[in-house]
Amino acid sequence: MSNPPAADDATVISIPTDSRRRRFPNFDGAKPIPLAISIAVGLIVCFAIPKPTEVSKQAWHLFAIFLTTIAGLILGPLPVGAWAFVCLTVSVVSKTLPFKDAFAAFTNEVIWLIVVSFFFSRGFVKTGLGDRLAMYFVRWLGKSTLGLAYGLAICEAVISPAMPSTTARAGGIFLPIINSLAIAVESRPKDGSARKLGAFLIQSQFQVALGFQTLGKVLGRSPWTRALKSYTG
Repeated sequence: MSNPPAADDATVISIPTDSRRRRFPNFDGAKPIPLAISIAVGLIVCFAIPKPTEVSKQAWHLFAIFLTTIAGLILGPLPVGAWAFVCLTVSVVSKTLPFKDAFAAFTNEVIWLIVVSFFFSRGFVKTGLGDRLAMYFVRWLGKSTLGLAYGLAICEAVISPAMPSTTARAGGIFLPIINSLAIAVESRPKDGSARKLGAFLIQSQFQVALGFQTLGKVLGRSPWTRALKSYTG
């Protein structure tokens, strides 16, 4: 008959330490510290700082939400779009802004033109159309970097009357093409090779876009342009 096991030989059942730990919520997609700082900025302005007598209560609350929005855009607790919609929702829910005034900018055609242009930009990247257009640019004008810059400037001159927004043209059309051209010659912004081609094309295109934007504003104020608009409706 076997003897019972000694105390030292007894099986010790260990309890996992994970089951004893308190589980905290996981902030997926949000950064807690920047989020707290951004909200604190608005709360301090709204409740801790005395409101000037010349400013209405609604305007002061809107100013606090505005500062919270700016702080969030700088610190980045959420992606830019998500943070903008959160602050816009807060302004509507708190009745700081009427719904009509809060979303009035979404009726602006220029805003939607910019949004659609960035959709085009993502399409250029996803479908590889930007790479194909870049190869055509190299085939036609690729004898020198100056030729590529002239080609992009000509495209800017052709597209700018139909798409007056500089942001839409730069971010939605030309940036994917320039990016594809730069990558084709191993020119990337963060590995020291940006000056091979990418920096030159970006700088030249920026100056061309700025020039056409200024030219469009000057021509738009001229008497000839106003007369042409009055005749064409």
